[in-house]
Amino acid sequence: MTASLNRVPRLDREQVIRAALRLLDEAGLDGLTLRRLAAELDVQAPALYWHFANKQQLLDHMAHMMTQPWMHTISTTTAGRRWEDWLTEVACTYRALLLSHRDGARLVASTRPLPDSLPLLDSCIAAFQQATGCGPGQALQCLITLTTFVRGFVLDEEAELYRAQERPEPQPHQGTKRTAARTPQPTPHLDAAMHGIGSPNGEGTFEYGLHLIVDGIRTALHRHTTSGNDGEATSDVHEAAV
Repeated sequence: MTASLNRVPRLDREQVIRAALRLLDEAGLDGLTLRRLAAELDVQAPALYWHFANKQQLLDHMAHMMTQPWMHTISTTTAGRRWEDWLTEVACTYRALLLSHRDGARLVASTRPLPDSLPLLDSCIAAFQQATGCGPGQALQCLITLTTFVRGFVLDEEAELYRAQERPEPQPHQGTKRTAARTPQPTPHLDAAMHGIGSPNGEGTFEYGLHLIVDGIRTALHRHTTSGNDGEATSDVHEAAV
């Protein structure tokens, strides 16, 4: 064999993933390319194919590295706590995690779970079952509902952040108010709502939505307890996995 065929790559997979996450913070998901990542690592682009067949596979591993510590933590923090408090912490820490990286929610939403993620997901399901007494199908559906809400909310937050960078507003909800002022018809209900809650993408709206979900899960768990049935989870496991 030639020397080139026997050559061992000098980059390990974790090094590439960490560099890709740094580049994500710098350039965003649209600016993250294998060519640019190779330049960041001072290698030729083909060297990355030792570890990843394509960009999508790289993104899958980035999302895994990003979410793995969080999933491990939430699966081990239920003992001695009310499940409502635990679930609220799951939502708030997940939101913080997604906001900790530029386009974090877009990254996670565009990827699929790795095999290594599934035992962590299994632990999260077990933790929720232990805290509530529900079955595995209902536990998965509750986690899916919660994480889907958080991810969608953060996607809106990210979009609002980028709009604010392009056109700064004195207050986060001023853009919505200015749009309402240009409408051809009066909007008294919207005006009253904006006066009451401020930014529709703000902290209060997130907390309100989270409370609605927790209240709904409480009702569903009560119905499960009285009926003795555990619905089958038919949604994609990826929604709960990350």
